[in-house]
Amino acid sequence: MVANLPEPTLGQALVSLGLGKPISRAFVAGTVATSVLYVSGYPKDAFRDDGSMRPFALLSPGPDGVTGKHFLVLPLGISLAVYLFT
Repeated sequence: MVANLPEPTLGQALVSLGLGKPISRAFVAGTVATSVLYVSGYPKDAFRDDGSMRPFALLSPGPDGVTGKHFLVLPLGISLAVYLFT
């Protein structure tokens, strides 16, 4: 006989998946966002013609640097938002 178990709540489901803490959720969201962006090649300005990433201008000054459209700006923003608002 199967016992009638209560349905798990969202919080219980997140804990069972290892996502019970905001930092864990932020890491997973950032990793997924980074993977999707890298596969899609977005933003195009962040990559050279040969497919390699251009350096961040504030850390590596030079003519090849990119500031506002660096590859990691969007994933870091997504991670920060998930950390702060979940």
